[in-house]
Amino acid sequence: MNETIRARYLAMSDPQRLVFLAWLSNSLTIHGRAFGLDLAGDKQIKAFTGLNELQHQLSQHIAHLGAKDSKRHPEDVLWEILHEKALSYGLSAHLKHSLESIASHLDGQNLEGK
Repeated sequence: MNETIRARYLAMSDPQRLVFLAWLSNSLTIHGRAFGLDLAGDKQIKAFTGLNELQHQLSQHIAHLGAKDSKRHPEDVLWEILHEKALSYGLSAHLKHSLESIASHLDGQNLEGK
């Protein structure tokens, strides 16, 4: 499923990617709420630090896409960065869940709002 989502993301236009990444960021914040309720101590710190890293990468890329900035990471590199950060902070399942949630809504949706 992840490779299918990746392929779909890579085939999107920049405006579609903006919407996709914004929805991904939004979905990850829901996991952050759970971290605040379900985790404590070092586990909570690690989860929030990892979530912050993911949010940093996403918001930076969204800004570069919106500004049509050629200095941004290539899309496949962003995909790898997100997965590597998630893995290093124990958040791979959270990232996967968020991606799958978005993918389930992609069919029939117009990500450009037209």
